[in-house]
Amino acid sequence: MSSKKKTTVGFTVVNNLPKCAIIGAGTMGTHIAFSLALGGAEVCVWDRPEADLEDSAKRAEQAFDFVVEQGLAKAEDKNTVLGRMSYTHDMKEAAAPAGFIIEAVLEDLGIKQAILKQAEEYCSDEAILSSTTSALSSTAIQAALKKPGRFCIAHYAQPAYLVKLVEVVPGEQTDEAVTAAVTKLLNDTDKTPVLCPDIPGFLWARIQHAVLREFVSLVDRGLVSPEACDTILKQGYACRLPAMGAFEHADLAGLDLMNGDAAKAVWADLYNVNDPAETSVGKLFAEGHTGMRSGQGFYNWKERNPDQFKRDRDAEIVRRVKIMAGAKVEF
Repeated sequence: MSSKKKTTVGFTVVNNLPKCAIIGAGTMGTHIAFSLALGGAEVCVWDRPEADLEDSAKRAEQAFDFVVEQGLAKAEDKNTVLGRMSYTHDMKEAAAPAGFIIEAVLEDLGIKQAILKQAEEYCSDEAILSSTTSALSSTAIQAALKKPGRFCIAHYAQPAYLVKLVEVVPGEQTDEAVTAAVTKLLNDTDKTPVLCPDIPGFLWARIQHAVLREFVSLVDRGLVSPEACDTILKQGYACRLPAMGAFEHADLAGLDLMNGDAAKAVWADLYNVNDPAETSVGKLFAEGHTGMRSGQGFYNWKERNPDQFKRDRDAEIVRRVKIMAGAKVEF
């Protein structure tokens, strides 16, 4: 089926979806672009180095081959889906026809503001600017823009083309219509948007840090190993959470139990350090250990294959996506 294009609203619309621009051709930017293309949108990926754009195109093709291998897409659709993606190092070419522009560059407020201001110079007045930041304030980012009301964070969870959740975080100046439009685009491209407050970590990263902080405290006190903590998550909570959230569990267990002596003892004993530098997270970093990138973190990644770990992770996410979609999975 041929794409139907129109530009009556100041930007290009293809098959009832705004053309999208992704600013930043790294892994996150590429996977967001691929997710949008899978959902039917035309996407232009921007970055400065030609080599980064070439790598982005290769990663997108690898992602498509993976979803085909996992039964989430049809091989015959490859040219159609990847054909919706284009690449450029010309910001005007990327931003001018786009109705939705999302930056996926370094987690640095100044860099994000500068790149969004550059895109704003070329995009239409009706276009929406966005960021996939997981930590920076929406209100702070939009403060540098000429039209702050046209900005709203859309934080995709990794890997962006597999995980349906996207946090929608409006800033203090974001127009309600913009928040609604971002939410609609995400729904239309097969995502699950959740409106989140503009607070540090929003919801996704905030919970992730809360869990890590507690586990780190137990490891640092010599009470448990990192392996035991990860096993609790992967073999325990990961099995139950798709069917039952925290508040649902509280209601199921009973709020009387959640106010009982046992619960009070646990709450009183939870860790409350304010700075990761005071924990083994900071100690490892001070010693030059950054995790997978350096080969050493809580685990020795020189003895484990990081690429294989990521492939196994993605395959497991796919398995759970299939289960949540109602597919019968063989064990």
